Amino acid sequence: MTRFVRPASAADAEAAAGLQAELHTHFEVHRPADIMRRTRRLTQNDYSAWRPAPLLIVEDETPIGFATYDLFQPSKWSAGELRISEFLITESSRGAGAGAALLAAVHEAASAAEVTVSAPNQADPDVFTTVERYIGSHVINFAYERARAGHWSSLRAEAEEKGWPAPRLDDLWHTELHDDPEPGHLYAEGEVPFILLPDGRVITARFRTIYVKEYLGHGPENRWTLALSGSELRTVGGLEIDHSWSRAENRPALAVAMDDGRLMVNYSYYAGNHFGSDSGTIDYIIDLAEATVSHRAHVTFEQD
Repeated sequence: MTRFVRPASAADAEAAAGLQAELHTHFEVHRPADIMRRTRRLTQNDYSAWRPAPLLIVEDETPIGFATYDLFQPSKWSAGELRISEFLITESSRGAGAGAALLAAVHEAASAAEVTVSAPNQADPDVFTTVERYIGSHVINFAYERARAGHWSSLRAEAEEKGWPAPRLDDLWHTELHDDPEPGHLYAEGEVPFILLPDGRVITARFRTIYVKEYLGHGPENRWTLALSGSELRTVGGLEIDHSWSRAENRPALAVAMDDGRLMVNYSYYAGNHFGSDSGTIDYIIDLAEATVSHRAHVTFEQD
């Protein structure tokens, strides 16, 4: 039996994808796009000195494990480090020293770069030689993922119990490949119960999470519309809704009648950027006769 460690190459794409899938299955995550994204990097040799190719541990020409990692160059602010992102020894090969051999190769890569291996994030230091499988929280934050899944599960149960429209979430970022996203790429879309009307109907908030490029920073941004009985309400002016609604963290409140016959509900709002944050509340005003929605913000900006 011959065992050795080497950098992965494009020829290893199929084996690497299988190892990634096994790791994701163990941690109960379903992210085919993440696997495809990493495999595409491998086939395109999209690596550099500080973002190296994964290391494969091979036994009799068969890959039995892998490690992905990032190198952070020494600077005047930091001594530099090697951070392991993912680590796996396939189930049939665990407990036979493969994890230790792969970890030793990682330490050799760190020594060659004149940096040290950082401690595993949110795991015991011996995770690589005992459990022999690991995903760093900078890759997948399991606490956040589980809390988010719990919010959606709770909302679905409450909606069913109370007769609200069923909430939905399509998380395309993890199921469809978005390499080098362009402005307008759709990451996610969904719908949540948003406002309870006095007549028992429910207005829902629909969101589309779009990739945007702007001076405040690139990344996903929610675009909102409101709907009643499946028909979209016309927005008068802009429509800002706190991001927490797209995480299913909130529940709809009962709208109250205004003097002019329109309906209004008030919700908290927060948004941050590179310069500071906006926080306060927003009134959402519904005109059922005109099938319109407008909002009135009570928000202040606080500079960082």
